[in-house]
Amino acid sequence: MSVLVQEVWEERVWAARPMHLVAETPAGALLWFPHGTRWQAPAALSRRQREAPRGERLATALREREWVFAEQEWDTNTLQIWPRDAWHAIWVTWRADGSRWGFYGNIQLPYARSRCGFRTMDLVLDVIVELDGSWRLKDEDELAIFAARGIVDRELERRVRGEADAIVAKLEREEPPFDGSFEDWAPGADWPTLELPQGWEHACR
Repeated sequence: MSVLVQEVWEERVWAARPMHLVAETPAGALLWFPHGTRWQAPAALSRRQREAPRGERLATALREREWVFAEQEWDTNTLQIWPRDAWHAIWVTWRADGSRWGFYGNIQLPYARSRCGFRTMDLVLDVIVELDGSWRLKDEDELAIFAARGIVDRELERRVRGEADAIVAKLEREEPPFDGSFEDWAPGADWPTLELPQGWEHACR
């Protein structure tokens, strides 16, 4: 079934994606976000487009509660594993041609169910894991900017960095999905094309 996944900041939608709910259990949710799906990403107001770097533009948008949306097309095939009550999701990714790419540890607020689907909020820092098991942090510079601007406080920054460590620990222990358990997974052939529903820009409770 199709669900609306919203990132929400202070009851305003920050980003919106249509996803296919593959499974939901007491342990969490499994979501499919395929290549080519159109979604809405946050963008700074036009007068701030030249503000650099990107983290500065986004931090200013959040601090001043001023942003617009930019429609984008998702560029990978992504199976997202959302453990219940966790501060992260782990994405199993494939390229557009179907070849395996790697994993992506997305640090985010623990998800909540809404009448439209799911809501969470991205917390900037990510962990990229290659197929050979090597890994690196992504967007540390943006996290530093968010901390300096007061978008995230010191306690939350420590929590985010600790969550990155927890993802790496899962990798080193070869816990799912880093154990190859999703290598042969494939979406249903009859799953419909995903589209954002009307009203996606309003935060669902």
